[in-house]
Amino acid sequence: MDWSSFGSAISGAVIGGFIAGFFALKSTQKSFDNQKTQSDESEKKLIKGVLQAIHDELETIFERYQESMGSKIENLNDQEALAFYYPLVSDFFTVYNGNSFLIGRIPDNDLRKKIIKTYTIAKGMVDSFRLNNDLVSKWEFSEKLFAESQLEVHKQQAIAHHSALVDYAKSIKDGHASFKVEVNGLLRELRKNGVLNEVNN
Repeated sequence: MDWSSFGSAISGAVIGGFIAGFFALKSTQKSFDNQKTQSDESEKKLIKGVLQAIHDELETIFERYQESMGSKIENLNDQEALAFYYPLVSDFFTVYNGNSFLIGRIPDNDLRKKIIKTYTIAKGMVDSFRLNNDLVSKWEFSEKLFAESQLEVHKQQAIAHHSALVDYAKSIKDGHASFKVEVNGLLRELRKNGVLNEVNN
């Protein structure tokens, strides 16, 4: 047996194995890096899509709200009631509610907090209008009873319900002012983050 040839063969095999292993490892690492890059890009596109949808939802809702109710609230004087119904659908915030699991994945802490705060205030406004609608219903019912019966008790109830509407209108005006500030601030922030930029979508 030629030990020299045998040693050379073993050395060659070991070196060849190391080289093959090294390149296999490099190939695996490169594949992992590529997958991570693709995953990161997919995540960015997903979050950007959610932010665009939130922008469009808020902008649309606020424009319609401002036209139908916001302007009326701003024109109320301090002793005036919001004495009419505001029709409410079951869910104004389809995008936000349907993508709530993605909100926590928004990397910008301040933006994430702004989104949550704005929608919390918006939902609070919806609850306020539901309560106001209930107060309007009670006031109208008392007015109807008084008109039919002419009883003093129903007149006093109608006056009390109207007074409650006047007081609650002040709370709605405060909520509206806060809501308007938050929505406009969030829309500006979303635009600064490039939600209207179609490049690299």
